[in-house]
Amino acid sequence: LAIMDQDGANPSYLTDGSYIVMTPRFSSTSQEITYMALRPEGSSIYLFNLETARRETLGNFPGMVFAPRFSPDGGRVAFSVERNGNSDIYVMNLRSRTSAKLTSDPSIETSPSFSPDGARIVYNSDRCGTAQLYVMDSSGGGSRRISFGSGRYTTPVWSPTGDFIAFTKQSGGEFHIGIMRPDGSDE
Repeated sequence: LAIMDQDGANPSYLTDGSYIVMTPRFSSTSQEITYMALRPEGSSIYLFNLETARRETLGNFPGMVFAPRFSPDGGRVAFSVERNGNSDIYVMNLRSRTSAKLTSDPSIETSPSFSPDGARIVYNSDRCGTAQLYVMDSSGGGSRRISFGSGRYTTPVWSPTGDFIAFTKQSGGEFHIGIMRPDGSDE
């Protein structure tokens, strides 16, 4: 894991390269980064404080843990945990270090992203047979599908204003970037 200027100058390495680091995400304060680390013994999610260089793991979850993302206020982290071929979305409160399982469908649910007000989460799930986008309350209730096209919809992220959700769509071996409104309608 490294950080550098926008033009690529002045790289500073935050980890030693002895393990694979994926999906780094800044908190809203830009003082903390969450990321997934893959080591021979398994995966973990970490918080890294840029001011203090303190690194800490976010709990011990059996199975593969991945795709962490901060809530807008920086007080929670949403992520996925895979066990026995099924992945579900969890949210951890960073103050209390308590976590809650938000989904329990027997399918793959991943890539959670909070709405700018922190009230909702968009994620992708294959519960209908192919990866599609869903929105739920940040407490886990009220899940509803918002994408209905052919192909696979993945990696959703809420726009800073909350008006749109950007995503990747794979169809026929091609990848495209798209946007839609949180209710599933086109622009």
